[in-house]
Amino acid sequence: MYMSDEHNIATEKYQPDLKSYMYASSIVGTRKYQQDSYGCIETPVGCLAVVCDGMGGLEGGERASGLAVKTILEDYLTRPITSVRDFLYDEVVKTDELVYNISDENGRQIGAGSTIVAVHIKDDRMHWVSVGDSKIYVIRNNTIQCIVREHNYRLTLNELYSAGKISIEYYRAEESKAEALISFLGIGNVSLIDISEQPLQLLPGDIVLLCSDGLYKSLSDDRILAIVTDNYFDMQRAADELTDAALRYSGRGQDNTTVTIVRYC
Repeated sequence: MYMSDEHNIATEKYQPDLKSYMYASSIVGTRKYQQDSYGCIETPVGCLAVVCDGMGGLEGGERASGLAVKTILEDYLTRPITSVRDFLYDEVVKTDELVYNISDENGRQIGAGSTIVAVHIKDDRMHWVSVGDSKIYVIRNNTIQCIVREHNYRLTLNELYSAGKISIEYYRAEESKAEALISFLGIGNVSLIDISEQPLQLLPGDIVLLCSDGLYKSLSDDRILAIVTDNYFDMQRAADELTDAALRYSGRGQDNTTVTIVRYC
C-alpha cells in the first residue's frame, strides 16, 4: 500500500505474480498545503489505485481526501469482494457519508469534500469509478483517451443545450461558473457516479493514468501522452516528469498535482 506522505499510515508492499506495475508522483505546487491523496495496492486478487483531490483547505480538503483513500484501501484488504463493481460503488457511497460527516472539535460539520477516481485491475480486466473532476486516461498504441467525465456545471450546461432547453446566450452567460463541481464525495447522498458496468479489457502495453485536475489543467492531452511515451520503460520517471512539467508550464498558480500510473504488461 502506498499513500501520500502527508497521511501517517503504515505502508505495506505486496509482490505477487501480477502483470501490472504501479508508479506515482505528487506535488504541492504553489499551494500552502497538500489536499491530494493517493493510494496503490497490489494483492494476489488484483491491484487497486485511487486518487482523491480534497476541497475545503487544510482542515477539510486534506482530511477528506486522506479519509477516502484510507477507507477504500483498508476495506479492500479486509472486506470479502464478490463483485468489484459493487465494491467500488459501495465504497463511494460509504466515503461520501464519512466525508460529509467530518466535523471540527465542536462537532460542527466543516463542509469538506473530495473528488475520487479509482481503478481495479485483475488479469486483463479493469473496473473503474469516478466522482468529481479528477481523470482516468488509457494510453494505447501512442493514443490517449480519457474515459471519465468531469462532473462540473459545464456538464449540466452541455446537456441542457444539447436538449434545446437553454440558448447559446444563456450558455455563454453561465460559462464563467462552468468548473464548479456538481458531484463529489461529501456532497451527501451522492447520486452522480460514473462507474464501469462492464470491465474494460486491457491489452499488453496499455498504460492507465489517474490524475487530479492539477495535471490536465496545466498540460494538454498531447503533452501528457508525449511525456509518458518518451519514458515508456521508466514509468516512475514519467510520473515525476508529468508533475514537474505541470509545475513548470502552468501559466497560473499551480494546484496540487497527483499522478498514478498503472502499466499493464
